[in-house]
Amino acid sequence: MDYRHEWKHEINYSDLLCIRQRLRAVTEPDPHAKDGKYLIRSLYFDNIFDKALREKVDGVNMREKFRIRYYNGDYMG
Repeated sequence: MDYRHEWKHEINYSDLLCIRQRLRAVTEPDPHAKDGKYLIRSLYFDNIFDKALREKVDGVNMREKFRIRYYNGDYMG
């Protein structure tokens, strides 16, 4: 099983404009986005021993995460 690894890097506003322009040349806007954005809400679950939280804090690389996520106010209710 492959696990993802994230690298986060802060960029300045001029970098944002440059990256955005370059991406527009090779991609199309997502038709599901509203005004170019998603409103995302996530609900995370853990067990009574806070296993997921403890593994995250302890830096465990291979851990499970359980969540419900919905976009743009859509939900099943």
